[in-house]
Amino acid sequence: MGVVALSLGCSRGVRPDSAVAGTKPVTGKVYSNEAGEQITLIGLEPGDAHKALVAFEGTKSELDGQVLVAWTDQDSRKTEYWTQWRGHKQRFVAVHDRGGYEDLVFSNVNHTGYTHLKPDTGKTGALKVEKIFERYQDAEGDKKYQALLAFDRKFWTNQAETQLKEAVAETNKACGSKLTSAVAWDSITDAQINEISFGSYCKGPLESLQKLCERSDEAKRAIQAKVQTVECRVDPKAALKLEAQKVIWSVTSGETVQPDQATTFFTDNL
Repeated sequence: MGVVALSLGCSRGVRPDSAVAGTKPVTGKVYSNEAGEQITLIGLEPGDAHKALVAFEGTKSELDGQVLVAWTDQDSRKTEYWTQWRGHKQRFVAVHDRGGYEDLVFSNVNHTGYTHLKPDTGKTGALKVEKIFERYQDAEGDKKYQALLAFDRKFWTNQAETQLKEAVAETNKACGSKLTSAVAWDSITDAQINEISFGSYCKGPLESLQKLCERSDEAKRAIQAKVQTVECRVDPKAALKLEAQKVIWSVTSGETVQPDQATTFFTDNL
C-alpha cells in the first residue's frame, strides 16, 4: 500500500484484548472504481505487527459498512490483506504493483468474482484515519459483528450448494441432461469446511462433463443415459467412481482428481 501520511487526532483508549491493542493508525489510502465500490486501507504501527484495517463500501456484499482487522503479507510486487470472516481466514484484498500504478483486486466472500479499484486521490485527501480506527473499536464490542467473525457451518454449506447449482445448470444446458448434485455433508467435519472450498472442489466433475458435451453429441447421449446424480464427499483418498447412474466424487484435504483424469475416467466409463 502506498504511504499517505495524515494528521492524527487523539485516539481514545483501546481495550487490552482488542486485536489492535498496541497499535495506532498512521497512514491511509482510499481506492475506488466507476462501479461505486470503495475500499479503504489503514496502515497500523508498529510496522512489525503487520496489521492494517480494511473498510468496505459499495461492494454489494455483506462486507459493506464493515471494518476488518487484517494481517498483511507483502513481497516486492504485492501486499495481501488476510482477514477473519465467518470462521475463515480470507484474502478479500490484494494491492499489486503493476509497474507504475497500483491495482487493488477485491474478491467477494465466496470468491466467485473479482473487481479492480485504483487509488482515489480526492477521497484519500479527505480521509480521517482516526474515524476508521474508532469504527473498528466500536464494532469489536458489537455482538452482531462478532457473530459474523465466528464459524458458520450453515453459511458455508449454503455457499457451496449455490455454486454447485450454478454448475449443474451449466452442465445440463450443455448436455441436454437433467442432472442433480448432492454433497454428503455428514462425511464432512467443521474443520474440513473451514479448510476446503467445497463449492470449487465439488464442481470439478460437472465441469468435465460439460466440456465433454461441448465436444461431441455422442458424449451428450452417453451422459443423458448413464448419469443422473453427481455426489461430492470427503474420503481418505481422492477418487472418482460411477455407481448406478451416480458419479461419486471423493475429495480430501489438498487433493482432488485432476481435470484430465476426470475426463479420461468419463471417456472410459460412459
